[in-house]
Amino acid sequence: MSSERILVKEISEKLREIWRGLADTRQIINIKEKTGFRDIVTDVDIAIEKVLRDFLILLLPGTGYFGEETGKTSGEDFWIVDPVDGTTNFSRKNPHFATQVALYSRKEIILGVVYDPSRDEMFTAIKSKGAFLNGNKIHVSDVSELEKSSVHTGLQYSSNTAFERVTLRIKQAIAKCRALRIAGSACLDLCYVACGRSDIFWEESLQPWDVSAGKLIVEEAGGYVGSCLDEPFSLFAPNILASNGNGKLLSSFKKNILNI
Repeated sequence: MSSERILVKEISEKLREIWRGLADTRQIINIKEKTGFRDIVTDVDIAIEKVLRDFLILLLPGTGYFGEETGKTSGEDFWIVDPVDGTTNFSRKNPHFATQVALYSRKEIILGVVYDPSRDEMFTAIKSKGAFLNGNKIHVSDVSELEKSSVHTGLQYSSNTAFERVTLRIKQAIAKCRALRIAGSACLDLCYVACGRSDIFWEESLQPWDVSAGKLIVEEAGGYVGSCLDEPFSLFAPNILASNGNGKLLSSFKKNILNI
Protein backbone atom coordinates (compact mmCIF):
# COMPACT_ATOMS: atom_id res chain seq x y z
CA MET A 1 0.00 0.00 0.00
CA SER A 2 1.44 3.41 -0.98
CA SER A 3 2.12 6.06 1.65
CA GLU A 4 -0.71 8.22 0.25
CA ARG A 5 -3.18 5.34 0.51
CA ILE A 6 -2.15 4.77 4.11
CA LEU A 7 -2.68 8.46 4.88
CA VAL A 8 -6.14 8.42 3.27
CA LYS A 9 -7.07 5.29 5.21
CA GLU A 10 -5.91 6.77 8.51
CA ILE A 11 -7.70 10.08 7.89
CA SER A 12 -10.93 8.36 6.85
CA GLU A 13 -10.94 6.24 9.98
CA LYS A 14 -10.26 9.30 12.15
CA LEU A 15 -13.09 11.31 10.61
CA ARG A 16 -15.58 8.52 11.23
CA GLU A 17 -14.32 8.17 14.80
CA ILE A 18 -14.68 11.91 15.45
CA TRP A 19 -18.23 12.18 14.16
CA ARG A 20 -19.40 8.98 15.85
CA GLY A 21 -18.06 10.37 19.12
CA LEU A 22 -20.06 13.56 18.63
CA ALA A 23 -23.22 11.56 17.95
CA ASP A 24 -22.68 9.50 21.09
CA THR A 25 -22.37 12.57 23.32
CA ARG A 26 -25.45 14.30 21.82
CA GLN A 27 -23.49 17.53 22.01
CA ILE A 28 -25.39 20.81 22.36
CA ILE A 29 -24.35 23.22 19.60
CA ASN A 30 -23.15 26.65 20.77
CA ILE A 31 -22.98 29.29 18.02
CA LYS A 32 -20.86 32.44 17.79
CA GLU A 33 -20.65 35.09 15.07
CA LYS A 34 -17.23 35.72 13.51
CA THR A 35 -17.24 38.61 11.00
CA GLY A 36 -21.01 39.11 10.91
CA PHE A 37 -24.39 37.53 11.46
CA ARG A 38 -24.02 35.26 8.40
CA ASP A 39 -20.48 34.12 9.28
CA ILE A 40 -20.75 31.76 12.23
CA VAL A 41 -18.72 29.15 14.06
CA THR A 42 -19.86 26.47 16.49
CA ASP A 43 -18.07 24.77 19.34
CA VAL A 44 -18.11 21.62 17.18
CA ASP A 45 -16.11 23.36 14.40
CA ILE A 46 -13.49 24.39 16.94
CA ALA A 47 -13.37 21.01 18.69
CA ILE A 48 -12.99 19.05 15.44
CA GLU A 49 -10.28 21.37 14.16
CA LYS A 50 -8.24 20.99 17.35
CA VAL A 51 -8.43 17.19 17.16
CA LEU A 52 -7.59 17.11 13.45
CA ARG A 53 -4.74 19.58 13.74
CA ASP A 54 -3.00 17.51 16.40
CA PHE A 55 -3.75 14.24 14.58
CA LEU A 56 -2.59 15.34 11.12
CA ILE A 57 0.67 16.92 12.25
CA LEU A 58 1.54 13.71 14.12
CA LEU A 59 0.40 11.59 11.18
CA LEU A 60 2.94 13.22 8.87
CA PRO A 61 5.68 14.89 10.94
CA GLY A 62 7.10 18.10 9.51
CA THR A 63 3.91 19.23 7.80
CA GLY A 64 2.26 22.56 8.46
CA TYR A 65 -1.43 23.25 8.94
CA PHE A 66 -3.95 25.64 7.36
CA GLY A 67 -7.39 25.50 8.95
CA GLU A 68 -10.49 27.67 8.75
CA GLU A 69 -10.69 28.27 12.48
CA THR A 70 -7.03 28.34 13.56
CA GLY A 71 -5.14 29.82 10.61
CA LYS A 72 -1.82 28.72 9.08
CA THR A 73 1.41 27.40 10.53
CA SER A 74 4.73 27.29 8.71
CA GLY A 75 5.73 24.53 6.33
CA GLU A 76 6.11 24.05 2.56
CA ASP A 77 3.87 20.97 2.77
CA PHE A 78 0.71 21.51 4.80
CA TRP A 79 -2.75 20.21 5.53
CA ILE A 80 -5.77 22.27 4.50
CA VAL A 81 -8.80 21.60 6.70
CA ASP A 82 -12.41 22.71 7.04
CA PRO A 83 -13.81 21.00 10.16
CA VAL A 84 -17.44 21.67 9.17
CA ASP A 85 -18.17 22.88 5.66
CA GLY A 86 -21.81 23.90 5.80
CA THR A 87 -21.76 25.26 9.36
CA THR A 88 -25.08 27.06 8.97
CA ASN A 89 -26.72 23.81 7.85
CA PHE A 90 -25.11 21.94 10.74
CA SER A 91 -26.20 24.56 13.29
CA ARG A 92 -29.83 24.13 12.18
CA LYS A 93 -29.66 20.31 12.09
CA ASN A 94 -29.90 20.35 8.30
CA PRO A 95 -28.00 17.14 7.44
CA HIS A 96 -25.94 18.57 4.57
CA PHE A 97 -22.42 19.35 5.76
CA ALA A 98 -19.02 17.70 5.69
CA THR A 99 -15.44 17.73 6.93
CA GLN A 100 -12.71 18.18 4.33
CA VAL A 101 -9.00 17.42 4.58
CA ALA A 102 -6.41 17.95 1.83
CA LEU A 103 -2.63 17.68 1.69
CA TYR A 104 -0.77 20.38 -0.24
CA SER A 105 2.70 19.25 -1.35
CA ARG A 106 5.04 20.22 -4.18
CA LYS A 107 2.72 23.16 -4.98
CA GLU A 108 -0.36 21.03 -5.59
CA ILE A 109 -3.01 19.01 -3.77
CA ILE A 110 -1.88 15.38 -3.67
CA LEU A 111 -4.71 13.84 -1.64
CA GLY A 112 -8.17 14.82 -0.51
CA VAL A 113 -10.83 13.42 1.80
CA VAL A 114 -14.40 14.70 2.26
CA TYR A 115 -16.62 13.01 4.83
CA ASP A 116 -20.39 13.48 5.02
CA PRO A 117 -21.29 12.05 8.45
CA SER A 118 -25.06 12.30 7.92
CA ARG A 119 -24.89 9.81 5.03
CA ASP A 120 -21.66 8.07 6.06
CA GLU A 121 -20.20 8.94 2.65
CA MET A 122 -16.42 9.16 2.38
CA PHE A 123 -15.14 10.75 -0.83
CA THR A 124 -11.39 10.29 -1.40
CA ALA A 125 -8.79 10.95 -4.07
CA ILE A 126 -5.06 10.60 -4.53
CA LYS A 127 -3.25 12.44 -7.32
CA SER A 128 -3.16 10.29 -10.48
CA LYS A 129 -4.89 7.35 -8.74
CA GLY A 130 -8.60 8.07 -9.18
CA ALA A 131 -11.51 9.19 -7.01
CA PHE A 132 -13.65 7.00 -4.77
CA LEU A 133 -16.84 6.99 -2.70
CA ASN A 134 -16.70 4.53 0.20
CA GLY A 135 -14.00 2.64 -1.66
CA ASN A 136 -15.84 2.42 -4.99
CA LYS A 137 -14.47 4.28 -7.98
CA ILE A 138 -16.54 7.25 -9.14
CA HIS A 139 -16.78 9.17 -12.40
CA VAL A 140 -18.40 12.36 -13.60
CA SER A 141 -21.61 12.36 -15.65
CA ASP A 142 -21.76 12.27 -19.45
CA VAL A 143 -24.34 15.07 -19.82
CA SER A 144 -23.49 17.30 -22.79
CA GLU A 145 -26.54 19.54 -23.25
CA LEU A 146 -27.17 22.63 -21.13
CA GLU A 147 -30.93 22.08 -21.00
CA LYS A 148 -30.37 18.59 -19.52
CA SER A 149 -27.85 19.72 -16.92
CA SER A 150 -28.22 19.92 -13.16
CA VAL A 151 -26.08 22.73 -11.74
CA HIS A 152 -25.16 23.79 -8.23
CA THR A 153 -23.99 27.15 -6.89
CA GLY A 154 -23.49 29.00 -3.62
CA LEU A 155 -24.19 32.47 -2.29
CA GLN A 156 -21.31 34.58 -0.99
CA TYR A 157 -22.27 37.74 0.86
CA SER A 158 -18.72 38.94 1.52
CA SER A 159 -18.50 40.69 -1.87
CA ASN A 160 -21.27 42.89 -3.25
CA THR A 161 -19.91 42.40 -6.78
CA ALA A 162 -19.92 38.63 -6.43
CA PHE A 163 -23.43 38.62 -4.96
CA GLU A 164 -24.85 40.76 -7.76
CA ARG A 165 -23.13 38.63 -10.39
CA VAL A 166 -24.31 35.31 -8.95
CA THR A 167 -27.93 36.48 -8.73
CA LEU A 168 -27.84 37.33 -12.45
CA ARG A 169 -26.22 34.00 -13.28
CA ILE A 170 -28.78 32.12 -11.17
CA LYS A 171 -31.59 33.76 -13.13
CA GLN A 172 -29.98 32.66 -16.40
CA ALA A 173 -29.34 29.13 -15.11
CA ILE A 174 -32.96 28.75 -13.98
CA ALA A 175 -34.09 29.67 -17.49
CA LYS A 176 -31.65 27.44 -19.40
CA CYS A 177 -30.70 24.46 -17.21
CA ARG A 178 -32.87 21.54 -16.14
CA ALA A 179 -32.24 22.17 -12.43
CA LEU A 180 -30.37 24.56 -10.15
CA ARG A 181 -29.58 23.79 -6.52
CA ILE A 182 -28.11 25.82 -3.63
CA ALA A 183 -27.27 23.24 -0.98
CA GLY A 184 -24.85 25.10 1.29
CA SER A 185 -21.65 23.03 1.27
CA ALA A 186 -19.09 23.74 -1.45
CA CYS A 187 -17.00 20.65 -0.76
CA LEU A 188 -20.06 18.41 -1.15
CA ASP A 189 -21.11 20.30 -4.30
CA LEU A 190 -17.73 19.39 -5.79
CA CYS A 191 -18.05 15.76 -4.71
CA TYR A 192 -21.49 15.62 -6.31
CA VAL A 193 -20.00 16.74 -9.62
CA ALA A 194 -17.34 14.06 -9.21
CA CYS A 195 -19.84 11.23 -8.72
CA GLY A 196 -22.35 12.41 -11.34
CA ARG A 197 -25.07 13.71 -9.04
CA SER A 198 -24.67 17.12 -10.66
CA ASP A 199 -22.93 18.33 -13.79
CA ILE A 200 -21.59 21.77 -12.88
CA PHE A 201 -20.79 23.75 -9.74
CA TRP A 202 -19.67 27.35 -9.57
CA GLU A 203 -19.12 29.83 -6.75
CA GLU A 204 -17.10 33.00 -6.18
CA SER A 205 -15.04 34.29 -3.25
CA LEU A 206 -14.39 30.96 -1.57
CA GLN A 207 -11.43 29.90 0.57
CA PRO A 208 -8.83 27.14 0.06
CA TRP A 209 -10.43 24.95 2.74
CA ASP A 210 -13.72 25.04 0.81
CA VAL A 211 -12.34 23.56 -2.41
CA SER A 212 -8.95 21.86 -1.94
CA ALA A 213 -10.07 18.26 -1.50
CA GLY A 214 -13.07 18.63 -3.82
CA LYS A 215 -10.98 20.04 -6.66
CA LEU A 216 -8.75 16.96 -6.67
CA ILE A 217 -11.73 14.60 -6.33
CA VAL A 218 -13.42 16.18 -9.38
CA GLU A 219 -10.26 16.02 -11.47
CA GLU A 220 -9.51 12.43 -10.49
CA ALA A 221 -13.12 11.51 -11.40
CA GLY A 222 -12.52 12.81 -14.95
CA GLY A 223 -13.90 16.32 -14.49
CA TYR A 224 -12.66 19.86 -15.09
CA VAL A 225 -11.86 22.61 -12.58
CA GLY A 226 -11.16 26.21 -13.53
CA SER A 227 -12.35 29.71 -12.70
CA CYS A 228 -15.91 31.00 -13.05
CA LEU A 229 -14.43 34.41 -13.92
CA ASP A 230 -12.27 35.44 -16.85
CA GLU A 231 -9.04 34.66 -15.02
CA PRO A 232 -6.78 31.70 -14.17
CA PHE A 233 -7.94 29.54 -11.26
CA SER A 234 -6.18 30.19 -7.94
CA LEU A 235 -6.38 27.65 -5.12
CA PHE A 236 -5.73 30.35 -2.54
CA ALA A 237 -8.32 32.82 -3.87
CA PRO A 238 -10.78 30.47 -5.53
CA ASN A 239 -13.57 31.55 -7.84
CA ILE A 240 -14.38 28.03 -8.88
CA LEU A 241 -16.05 26.37 -11.84
CA ALA A 242 -16.20 22.57 -11.77
CA SER A 243 -17.85 20.49 -14.47
CA ASN A 244 -18.04 16.97 -15.84
CA GLY A 245 -15.45 18.04 -18.39
CA ASN A 246 -17.71 17.70 -21.42
CA GLY A 247 -16.47 20.37 -23.84
CA LYS A 248 -19.85 21.12 -25.36
CA LEU A 249 -21.55 21.55 -21.98
CA LEU A 250 -18.71 23.62 -20.54
CA SER A 251 -18.61 25.96 -23.53
CA SER A 252 -22.38 26.43 -23.50
CA PHE A 253 -22.43 27.09 -19.75
CA LYS A 254 -19.65 29.67 -19.96
CA LYS A 255 -21.35 31.47 -22.85
CA ASN A 256 -24.98 31.38 -21.70
CA ILE A 257 -24.72 31.44 -17.91
CA LEU A 258 -21.36 32.91 -16.95
CA ASN A 259 -21.10 35.26 -19.94
CA ILE A 260 -17.37 34.65 -20.32
